[in-house]
Amino acid sequence: MERVCRILAVDNEPSVTTAFRFVFDGPQYDITCVSSGTDALAHLDYSTPFDVIIVDQKMPRLTGVQLVEEIRKRGISGKIIVVSANLSADVVEAYQRMEVSLMLSKPFDIRQLRSAIEQLAA
Repeated sequence: MERVCRILAVDNEPSVTTAFRFVFDGPQYDITCVSSGTDALAHLDYSTPFDVIIVDQKMPRLTGVQLVEEIRKRGISGKIIVVSANLSADVVEAYQRMEVSLMLSKPFDIRQLRSAIEQLAA
């Protein structure tokens, strides 16, 4: 039996989470999509660990950087991919300090994201 890749996608844009659900639809993926950092933290606290977490930078209440900081404070060392249109030099540096696996600028190539997730989850 093939291993299932568990993905948590955090983005406040419904069109983006819909695209994630479409791209990662299939028996080899188990994707959970949430629209805020606080919802993501709740899933991380009360769910089976995720193989990969996809994070947007610009969201209400918690930015992507704040979310990743909280994830790392909680001792979650999983693979994180940032997908955002708001990647300034300061933001990129903050993510690098927290050992984010990959940063992609929106709009992004969905094939590149899918390939990265397959490699990170292997």
